Amino acid sequence: MEEIVTQQKNQKLVKTIAWILIVLSALVLLRSVFSLQSLSTIVTLKGITKNFNPPVELNYAPFIFQSAIELLLCVIVFVSASYVLKFKKIWKQVLIYGLIASIIYLFVSPLINYYNPTFLAIDALNDLQKKMLDEVRESFLIWSYTWSVIISAFFIYTIIKLSKEEIKLLFK
Repeated sequence: MEEIVTQQKNQKLVKTIAWILIVLSALVLLRSVFSLQSLSTIVTLKGITKNFNPPVELNYAPFIFQSAIELLLCVIVFVSASYVLKFKKIWKQVLIYGLIASIIYLFVSPLINYYNPTFLAIDALNDLQKKMLDEVRESFLIWSYTWSVIISAFFIYTIIKLSKEEIKLLFK
């Protein structure tokens, strides 16, 4: 009797974690789609209006590259978490590897944004504007790592829980 209660408790835990991952990945997917849509709008406006002359030159390559990786990781986590709800063993492994890749991405992405900023030509800016831009970049780095640590802690918790022997028994 106690085994059945423990098994039901573990099933609820796995389903709760899977639903949280599904919701989180869906929200990040939506954010990524909106970000790419806004980038597309900026590029379209730049092509339509010849007077589009911002004070800095923008480099879209790192943004597009990171968005593509983010979209791929979100799809992997979303799909594998959906199949984890059905207790498919192979998808549990895919989910664990997807979460590990996501943790790596969460810690590398802020560094890429910091050392390869979207702004290329900042020579046109005066000293005060450069200082403000540096402060914004540093603040962005701190907030990015704060969120990376929080989300990675949840991912690590999920990986540990899914790797336990009593949870492995649920997957056939």
